[in-house]
Amino acid sequence: MRILFVADEEPHTAYALEELARLSLNTWADVILLGVSPDLPGSLEQNSLARALRAYRDTFLERAGGEDGPYVMNEWRHEWIPTRGRAWEQILVCRSARKDLRVRLRVGAAASEILAEASEQEVDLIVMGCPSGSEPKWGAAEQVYSRVLSEAGCSVLLVKDQHEFKRIVACLDQSYISQDSLEIINQMATIHKASLELVGLSGEGSLRRDVYRRIIEIGDYFEDREIKVEVRVTDIQQFEKFLEEELKEDLVAIWAGRRSLIDRLFPREWVGRFASKWRRSSLVMR
Repeated sequence: MRILFVADEEPHTAYALEELARLSLNTWADVILLGVSPDLPGSLEQNSLARALRAYRDTFLERAGGEDGPYVMNEWRHEWIPTRGRAWEQILVCRSARKDLRVRLRVGAAASEILAEASEQEVDLIVMGCPSGSEPKWGAAEQVYSRVLSEAGCSVLLVKDQHEFKRIVACLDQSYISQDSLEIINQMATIHKASLELVGLSGEGSLRRDVYRRIIEIGDYFEDREIKVEVRVTDIQQFEKFLEEELKEDLVAIWAGRRSLIDRLFPREWVGRFASKWRRSSLVMR
């Protein structure tokens, strides 16, 4: 697994970093810590975001096992690094002997750069921190969280402050569910010792037979991993009401692939807009 962690200088990033460390240790994922600056900083050594990224790296390494962890940099080797024009230079660099940890800084509009990095690096999961119950704070009026959640080609975990949960409510309306998304749910349930409620979304009063069979298969998959599972069905037209009125301290997980009723019945930006305003952490899976 490869995880892209989006970092800014707000307090919620620290909470999301704790979630990243636990998830990374459980999965032994390759990790990219990404910061986005609206313009090119004059000196990276003096840039506040660059300093924050260094601090996040140090904290992550400490949380992810310290000197005995899989991310510690302890392997020196020579690598060819591109320089100006068409020139390359061989430089001595230190890499992790087991799992990769990289710190990157991109310049431009936040949402566009996050989506570009996720696509270029072919990540499986984006992890972002977000103030609980707040609107995005990336400057201007750009809805960064909403756009990333809506347009990312991979799953996105939005961590809302110090949100602890004991139940994951996973909503699906399609028979195709990727193995990667099942593994993310498995890891989140294991880390938090959470139970799982599978919610089948029905259209026109009934749940498709192939979707029902898939829910049973998914339930068996998680029960084999000793995760407590419950199953229920709700009408897609009542989905927003269900989310807003019935869920409290849960992690909400939504499968939102191109074959889903959600994607057909709601505008594409609906998932991102709702998850960014949802008062608790949420996981959009693809």
